[in-house]
Amino acid sequence: MITRSHVRVAVLSMVAALTVSTLSAAQGEVVSAAPCAPAATGEASAAQALNWGAPSWCAEFDDYLDESDWMFYDSAGHAGNGRRSPQQLYLGNGALYLYGREDGTTAGLAARHDQAYGRWETRIRLYPGAGSYHPVALLWPKEGGGNVQSSTGEEIDFLEVIDDPERQRPNFFLHTPQGQEQAHANIDMTTWHTYAVEVTPDSVVGYIDGQEWFRSGNATSSSMSVCLQLDWFPGQSSAGEAWMEVDWLRIYPSSTGTAG
Repeated sequence: MITRSHVRVAVLSMVAALTVSTLSAAQGEVVSAAPCAPAATGEASAAQALNWGAPSWCAEFDDYLDESDWMFYDSAGHAGNGRRSPQQLYLGNGALYLYGREDGTTAGLAARHDQAYGRWETRIRLYPGAGSYHPVALLWPKEGGGNVQSSTGEEIDFLEVIDDPERQRPNFFLHTPQGQEQAHANIDMTTWHTYAVEVTPDSVVGYIDGQEWFRSGNATSSSMSVCLQLDWFPGQSSAGEAWMEVDWLRIYPSSTGTAG
């Protein structure tokens, strides 16, 4: 069990440029869930713009990660490359950090709250780093995180960054039985942005900072969990380290589904 006071001193020097004063190991720590914080004044989000109301569940990353809320990846990395380890998850300054080392040791986690239809939103900041690392926020069928394959082939990547060391081009990917659809945008992801997705029985819609950037008349039907991953693709783009910083994550219900 990692205590509140446990600090990884070696990591502090590596993230000094990120202005992080204190980072604590985050895996497997259990406390009661914190209440959802109100949206910050002027913070652009789909929930604010579209009046989604109160979230059914949220993660504010202010203290510990509750293992009853999260599944921490501890397995081979994406496509068997490198390794996903809970040791690469850190909490500090009210945020969650996923850290990918040059050797492919990286991080991922999946929320244990699932629903077939509804809305998901997260606030993320990235840092220039290895293009071989792909930061991803996605929906994956329940119990499918950490290299467990989807039996339906369904997947919604509502943020994925590919071969982009400067973190300027977010991508959206929708995988359904009808095939794959995608979109991209051009924004500076080294500043804070919100990324959201809404799934109904008739559509999938993606948002950046409350503005629509993807829409499809196809939709998934599986009960989905939201996952945060920093995936390693060795040999693609530039090598090195990478960081992904997550301020918060929120799940909103819809009239056709509720969070599990």
